[in-house]
Amino acid sequence: MMYKTKQEKLLSAREMEVLLCIYNGLSNPEIAQKLCITISTVKAHTSNILQKMGAKNRIEALLMLVGQKEIKNKELKQQIKF
Repeated sequence: MMYKTKQEKLLSAREMEVLLCIYNGLSNPEIAQKLCITISTVKAHTSNILQKMGAKNRIEALLMLVGQKEIKNKELKQQIKF
């Protein structure tokens, strides 16, 4: 059985930027333009964010951010405070 390190459970700086953009309602193309990255990179970051948060989609992730749904990853819960 493989265990994730604390760092692997947390969002990277870039993932945090993408999450903030999602929180602000930006689409993938808008995020890509704002952060000067490709849309496929935005999708990869979004996928990582959802996986780390334990969310099925952006809506569920947003519900977690606003406290309507629990973030089970304790380390991530401490990292993300909007």
